[in-house]
Amino acid sequence: MKDLFNEGNRKYIKGDYKGAAKLFEKVLEEEPNNVYANINLGVAKMDLGEYLVAIDFFTKALEIDPKNYDAYRNRALAYYSLNKETEALSDYKKASQYVKKE
Repeated sequence: MKDLFNEGNRKYIKGDYKGAAKLFEKVLEEEPNNVYANINLGVAKMDLGEYLVAIDFFTKALEIDPKNYDAYRNRALAYYSLNKETEALSDYKKASQYVKKE
């Protein structure tokens, strides 16, 4: 699964969002609780303009890892893209609680 996940990342970086999404979907068929496959699939779906679908994947990631900064931040972006400012602001606030410290 790691190879599929990494190939999905490569496709995403090259701008092949559909190809990346298909690979992340394959990962999730075998590992439905893979937090970053859910997040990355959500990001690819956002780039394809599928914001509601993306929100579902970010929400799934948060069900698995309720303190995941990336899932909150990306879900906020998806909400904002749908002009749902209240939900976006709520998720941005939650994301700020879990910001990665380097």
